[in-house]
Amino acid sequence: MPATLGHIGFQYLATKACLPKADAKWILAGCVLPDVPWILQRVVVGVTGASSVEVRLYVIAQSSLLVTLILCACLALFSRAPRSVFAVLALGVLLHLGLDALQTKWANGVVLLAPLQWDLVNVGLFWPEDWPTHALYALSVAVGVWLWIKELKSGKDLQWPRGWRAVAATLLLLAYAGLPILMIEGARAADLHFAATLDAVEHRAGKSIEFDRSRLAIGPDGTRLHVWTGEEFRLSASAPLQGDVASIRGRFETPTTIRVAEVHIHASGIRNIASYIALLMIILWWGLCIADRLRL
Repeated sequence: MPATLGHIGFQYLATKACLPKADAKWILAGCVLPDVPWILQRVVVGVTGASSVEVRLYVIAQSSLLVTLILCACLALFSRAPRSVFAVLALGVLLHLGLDALQTKWANGVVLLAPLQWDLVNVGLFWPEDWPTHALYALSVAVGVWLWIKELKSGKDLQWPRGWRAVAATLLLLAYAGLPILMIEGARAADLHFAATLDAVEHRAGKSIEFDRSRLAIGPDGTRLHVWTGEEFRLSASAPLQGDVASIRGRFETPTTIRVAEVHIHASGIRNIASYIALLMIILWWGLCIADRLRL
């Protein structure tokens, strides 16, 4: 999945081509909605101490197409034109997930048909370090500068829902938060992100495993991989591993040792910086739009 910055330029141009009257603030919202659960999971695990596996399964379900469209419907009710805003947000989500599916992500991908089908869609055309990713970044920077100069930062269509809209928005928000709980077992049965494999510690030996963008720690006692569960695994490889961030494919030799079959070393730091820049722009844009609405 490209960093948030990789989505802005492509999604703005594609949305304007399909929906010329689309408001920039809603296009920008569509660039980030599928990533909201992934952004919040770090806070939830860090603050509550909840099980990393259970939170990961919940987040996989919540970031699926169906559940994200429920969030789109909820947010659209905060506009005076909910139908057109829902169309913009829904298109943005589809574009976001489609773009995510193009990038190579081991043990990861886009969930499009849950809860009916739990297959991860991952076409795997390019890695985060490959030129298409940097081309998307460059496009987004150019479009972002143009947006900031030319596009109106207006909040005139925003409203706080009242009456039946307030009830509908509340029910949709509850569905967005609650439906993933009912979907967790489906994600677990499909072993998405190898969560079920990692949860069954005593049965790991001999099983295949993959990790996406995990931290390498290289020391005198060998190479270890720090993964999203909070665990560290000793890596056994035919050649020395180098770098800070890596995706790996392999097989458990023991519950705490992985024999590496394939490895991809990532450029560290670039993806996070690109995401922070894009999120800051979107937050500032929405802040200006809300301030504009408050002045009316």
